[in-house]
Amino acid sequence: MKLTIGNPVKGDDFFDREAEQKRLWRQLETDNVLMLAPRRIGKTSLIFRLCETAQQHGSYAVYCSFAGCDSERDCVHALFKALHALQTTGQKNAEFFARIKSIKVGVVGFEWHSDAADNWRQAGEEIAKALSASADNWLVCVDELPVFVVKLLQQGEEGRQRARTFLYWLRDLRQTNFERVRWLMAGSVGLDTVAARLRIADAINDLPPFPLDAFSDDCARRFLDELAASYAMPLSIEVRDHMVVSIGWPVPYYLQLLFSQLRDAFDDGGQPPDIASVDAAFEKLLGPGYRGHFDYWRQRLDDELGQPEAGHATRLLARICCDRDGLDSTALGLILRDAMADDNERERALRYLLNVLESDGYLARRGERYAFRLEWLRRFWQREYAA
Repeated sequence: MKLTIGNPVKGDDFFDREAEQKRLWRQLETDNVLMLAPRRIGKTSLIFRLCETAQQHGSYAVYCSFAGCDSERDCVHALFKALHALQTTGQKNAEFFARIKSIKVGVVGFEWHSDAADNWRQAGEEIAKALSASADNWLVCVDELPVFVVKLLQQGEEGRQRARTFLYWLRDLRQTNFERVRWLMAGSVGLDTVAARLRIADAINDLPPFPLDAFSDDCARRFLDELAASYAMPLSIEVRDHMVVSIGWPVPYYLQLLFSQLRDAFDDGGQPPDIASVDAAFEKLLGPGYRGHFDYWRQRLDDELGQPEAGHATRLLARICCDRDGLDSTALGLILRDAMADDNERERALRYLLNVLESDGYLARRGERYAFRLEWLRRFWQREYAA
């Protein structure tokens, strides 16, 4: 198994997630799915594994990402391009694409039948109808849909209206052309939170949520053992367990990040890692040169929540990070008192923000207290943003 930091993995580099795969395929038998997962949790790798194994479950699968899309037309184009890639690998034939009139493969790239501003609507509907009319079952995986929606939200009121229209259009597409088609929508920004922000939660009410968590502690230990064996690096049980405890929430990305530092030190000096070297690597990765591993968590609040909610969430986290055991809701309510004098308004806002921060992986509820899930993130937040 290769060490892969940041990029999705496929094939033999994919590790475990057996229980998650079984639950997903069981859910996809009858429903579309909204996969909720923070960044770096392994969401895209799991989607790739579903696509790799789809034919074992009687389906063809197509994957596309909306992360790089700037318009609705770009999104439809991305889906068509992904479907066409299946044809070039021999998985589908021209008969399927004959049903799609609004976009074709030309001599150079893809050609649109019309230059009208809303030509994406008809093209998308033709694609959905072709999938539904196919003799095959389909799994359509759309990654980073919320990233595209957030781009629209950043364009003012016109963008907000386009976001509403697009999400409702997608819902109609799923509900009208449902025969033989299942949709898996995913993103590292919570689509449920974005829909709530737009007050259009009903636009995704056909998408039962599937929260994707980090590895269990046992799975994390097995993962580190396999990495160590792959790179012939001695890793004692004591050191391995200390790595898992130090991270606090065994997200695959952060496990590999810490392992990579230990491996570099081992290659340089030849000494097996010990507790002190784990602590040293942990501290090094909190330094200024490694902010990129954690800064996204702050940026995501602005993208997902907008202002003033992102500012309120930042203030809550700036206080929570000072105590590893976290704070209770009474103490957290006091933090928002200056911004919201009305008790009822403040209670509603606090409840909403805590729900978002918990579902997005920032916080975990432990009894009556809310604390950081990822110890590494808490330590970073404490250094950068502590109140």
